[in-house]
Amino acid sequence: MKYRRRVQFYETDAQGVVHHSNYLRYFEEARGEYLRQMGMPYSEIRKEGYEVVLLEACCKFKKPLFYDELVEVELSLESLDRFTFSFTYNVYVEDELRAEGRTKHCMVSEGKIVSVPEEIRRRLLAERKV
Repeated sequence: MKYRRRVQFYETDAQGVVHHSNYLRYFEEARGEYLRQMGMPYSEIRKEGYEVVLLEACCKFKKPLFYDELVEVELSLESLDRFTFSFTYNVYVEDELRAEGRTKHCMVSEGKIVSVPEEIRRRLLAERKV
């Protein structure tokens, strides 16, 4: 799945370079759009009594992003097991790779980690095969 957005001025430092913390925001935006496109937006997952919890996040910076650049975040499901799932992210401007990232998540209900619900598992795996 590809998610596009333009770098906003407030995301940059005095040199016009995107602050490193914003990359995780870009990952979250892409992940939210991915789930929405699957027909499972966060709002629906929450209505079912679940929360998607972030367990790990990392980002490898290759080259800076700058104000007003059009950024494309490519998201892929990396792994899925009974309790966790992971995504990888590649951040591009045009065809140039600027950053790589990964996040790992679990599902929580009533404050406890639970197995990934079957419907979510099915949709994640269906998207992976596309």
